Amino acid sequence: MNDDEPAYARKLRSRPGKSHPLDGGAIAAGLCFGVLAILVSIAGPLSAAVRLSITAFCLFFGGITAGYLTRPTASGAVQGIAVVCCTAGLMVAVSVSVSIGAGSLLRVPLVFAYDALSVPAFAALGLLSLCFGVLSGAFGARLRR
Repeated sequence: MNDDEPAYARKLRSRPGKSHPLDGGAIAAGLCFGVLAILVSIAGPLSAAVRLSITAFCLFFGGITAGYLTRPTASGAVQGIAVVCCTAGLMVAVSVSVSIGAGSLLRVPLVFAYDALSVPAFAALGLLSLCFGVLSGAFGARLRR
């Protein structure tokens, strides 16, 4: 450290790093798999079971990627939840854009699941996917160690 440096610069450098629960870069990397799932579901003439399987596969690897790439101060489980939630938000945005334009809303996996299931079953699927995100993110963080 230099005597010419202002006091606030010395204070910032000497303070230990804060623990942030989210790592935006890791979430963005995991979200790439969510984008892939949406593109495959929209573009391909696949059956509903295949589209949902691809979505589950992509969410799993998105959670693993986010957990693996996260900082040591962040939680892999939180990264997995964030990937699942961001992917669901992206699916909502895609379904809104498809409803305004031309296309079938049932090609978006989230809309298909909502249409095919009752409200309690859809809520259970949502909770299951969050648990799935926790497990995949924690597994990815464990792989890094």
